[in-house]
Amino acid sequence: MLFTLFVRTSVAALLFTGLLISGAKAQTSYTLSDTSAVHRLDSFVGILIDSTGNLSVEDVANANFQPSKGNLTFGYLKSVIWLKLKAKASPGNIWYLEIPAPFLEYVDFYQAREDGRWRHSTAGYFRAHSDREISHTSHVIPLMFLSDSSNTVLIRIAGSSPKTFPLLVMEREKFVETVRFADLGYGIFFGILAVMFFYNFFIYLTLRQKTYLLYIGTIVCTFLIFASATGYAGKYLWPETPMLNFYAGRLTLGILAVCLSIFTIRFLEVKQYSRVLYYGLLCLIPLGILSMILVATGLMSSAGNNLITLCTLMFMTTGVVCRLQGNKTATYYIAAWTIYLVGGLLLTLRNSGVFDFNFWTTHFVEIGAASETIIIAFALGDSYRLLRKEKEDAQLLAFKIQQDATDRLEVKVRQRTEQLSKTNEELQATLETNKLQTQIIEDKNAELDAFFYRISHDLKGPISSLLGLSTLAKMDVSDEKALQYIDKQQQQVERLNNIITGLINLTKLNHAELQRSKIDFEKMVDGCIVSFNGLPNFSKISFHKQIQKEVDFYSEWSLLNAVLQNLIENAIKYSNEDNPFVRISITSEVGFIVIEVADNGHGIAEEHQPKIFEMFYRATHHASGSGLGLYILKRSVDRLKGSVELKSSNGSGSVFIIRLPHISGSGNCDL
Repeated sequence: MLFTLFVRTSVAALLFTGLLISGAKAQTSYTLSDTSAVHRLDSFVGILIDSTGNLSVEDVANANFQPSKGNLTFGYLKSVIWLKLKAKASPGNIWYLEIPAPFLEYVDFYQAREDGRWRHSTAGYFRAHSDREISHTSHVIPLMFLSDSSNTVLIRIAGSSPKTFPLLVMEREKFVETVRFADLGYGIFFGILAVMFFYNFFIYLTLRQKTYLLYIGTIVCTFLIFASATGYAGKYLWPETPMLNFYAGRLTLGILAVCLSIFTIRFLEVKQYSRVLYYGLLCLIPLGILSMILVATGLMSSAGNNLITLCTLMFMTTGVVCRLQGNKTATYYIAAWTIYLVGGLLLTLRNSGVFDFNFWTTHFVEIGAASETIIIAFALGDSYRLLRKEKEDAQLLAFKIQQDATDRLEVKVRQRTEQLSKTNEELQATLETNKLQTQIIEDKNAELDAFFYRISHDLKGPISSLLGLSTLAKMDVSDEKALQYIDKQQQQVERLNNIITGLINLTKLNHAELQRSKIDFEKMVDGCIVSFNGLPNFSKISFHKQIQKEVDFYSEWSLLNAVLQNLIENAIKYSNEDNPFVRISITSEVGFIVIEVADNGHGIAEEHQPKIFEMFYRATHHASGSGLGLYILKRSVDRLKGSVELKSSNGSGSVFIIRLPHISGSGNCDL
């Protein structure tokens, strides 16, 4: 950066010294006659350097101007430059004076009038287009000729931008033609950027790779930079806010550096080829942010330009190293940046005053930018083509593998199908046999149930007679020993009666058609409790009822009554001697009715709990039950599609929890 500043200062000093030692001589007037030509008047102007910047037009009007040696190449001279032009033209034509250097910050034109005063016109990069006499991308005024067909123009140029430019005069028709040609050229340039933008945008939509999105960002930045530098953004996008035009170009340089650094890392896979360059490119990212801060705060308006110069050298080096390491894609990258570097170098040397202001030194950087954009886009397209080819090859290989696997699978499926068909035939035969056996078993079970039901009823009569005879015998016999025998006999007959009753109920449970009706739990619970008032210890037991009001529940009355009877009977039979109680709770939950019967009786040991719902199982031999009560309870709950849960431990009572689903309405039900 210091070296560049030294070169610029040295070149400007040499040029300024050359102008001073050329000597003063009388300034001749240039005659405008050829209306089809572009008259370049660099050699026909007088030059005055205002190092103080305080001279007015009246001060310089009669000052001693130094004649120009040729091209107007002042480089990065900071002093104010005054130019003096004298011209003559034939009446009837309109002539325009143009300085085609949009980057000049402040340009003031003063034309002599008949009354001896000066007509003032303004232009410049930092001036709104409404303040200019002619709204143009560069700085243009129409020339005013006096009665003797002469014209004298004083031009004041100020600012810190490079002051290398031509001074052109054209007849109106030629001026319009030149403007159209320039607009066409820049239209092609911006059109290329637009085409590349949409080209890469559609590829990004297809692949969703961030590399393309980054390159789209570089295209947008390139558009803003060149639109700002060439004056087109200032004329068409923000003509009344020149500072916005300035910042749009200068700040975007930092964004461009960031986007290009990340793009280069991803596009060339730099980390794979050189870690030093990889970290060097990463360092450009914070430098890009720093350059934007310096430009935005006005501390260093050229920070973005200096950074882009550094980036260009860094990118070129990265491309060469990656290519030498075997990255073929880097060839495109090197070619693109070589053209751009040449264009930037020509522009820098022109601005420094080394080269003349001509088409190549002015526009080769745009040619380089367009070429760089196109070449990188083709490189991305080539990457896309390679990626697509690899994908197609992978798909073809996968298809072949799948085809082979499908062929092998078809063979296995065919073999397996034959095996399954054979197995299915055997299974069908087995199913037919099982179906026949099941039918036989069902028929036998039906016969057995019918026989069992008849036998139970037949036994019921003699058992009832035995119970009656026992009662009569106890009334007539007074021998205490005989009464003891009669009591024991009656207990055994009652136990047998209970077993027969349970078996009859079990037979009904298996075959009876269920009738659904609304259950009155208060009435049912009270009935169950009263039915056991003859049991021992009944009078000592406290019954606690917690029945939810207005429970709308439909079920088979006999099954639900059998469930409650079994639970309450067991709670009474196995109650505790000290303060026995039975708590009956009935509540409604979402979709269920919950019946809970708890006692503080003997409880059931944990090892017996898995078996208590089996037929004829008794947890203790001291119990007087038949072993059918809980079995019938479980079968009843199953037919009602409910569940039963036991919580008990030896010596701490038992809690039975029954959950039954809600079934609305009344009538027959298939439970």
